Amino acid sequence: MRRLEQVVFGHTVEGLLGALEGHLDAPLRARLKRVGLDLEQELEPAYPREQWHQMVSLAAEALFPNLSPHQSHWLLGQRFLTAYFSTRMGRALQAVLKILGPARALERTARNLASGSNFLSVDVERLAGTDYRLMVSHGSDRPEFIGALCHFGTLTTGVKGLTTVVEAHASPSATYRMRW
Repeated sequence: MRRLEQVVFGHTVEGLLGALEGHLDAPLRARLKRVGLDLEQELEPAYPREQWHQMVSLAAEALFPNLSPHQSHWLLGQRFLTAYFSTRMGRALQAVLKILGPARALERTARNLASGSNFLSVDVERLAGTDYRLMVSHGSDRPEFIGALCHFGTLTTGVKGLTTVVEAHASPSATYRMRW
C-alpha cells in the first residue's frame, strides 16, 4: 500500500501570501523560491509538509525579525488567519465558526484544520464547560503558529476572555489548553 504524501493545500499557501502582503520584497521572494515557492508561477494545488514548514518559518522571520521564534510564529498565526479569512475557503470557514459558537467550533477543530492540509491530527477533550485540551499531532516544531490559529479562530465566534497556552510540546506535536 502506497503512503499518501503529506501536503498543505494551495489555498492555505494563498493565506500565507496574504499574511505577507506588503512584505514580499526581492530577497524574501528569492528565499521562498529556494524552498520551492516560485511567486512568478501559479500556486500549486498542494505543497509538501516540510516545504510548508519552511515557508512558515521564512514568513515569521521576515515579518517579525526582532522577535523570538515563539512570538513571531504566534503573531504570524494571527496575521495568517486574518489573511486566510479573506480567501474563498477562509470566508466559508469564518461564517461557519460564527454560527457554531466557541464550544462547537473547538469540537470541530480537527475538521477545520483538515481543510488546510491532509496530515494534521487533532484530538479535542472537553475538561469542563469552558475548558478544553487540544492535542495536535504532526503540527510543526513551532507550536505557537497552530496555537494562534486555534485561538484567533475561536475568537471569531465572539467568545470573551479566551486564553490559549501551549501545555506540552514534543515536536512535531503539541497540546494546547483553551479556556474562557
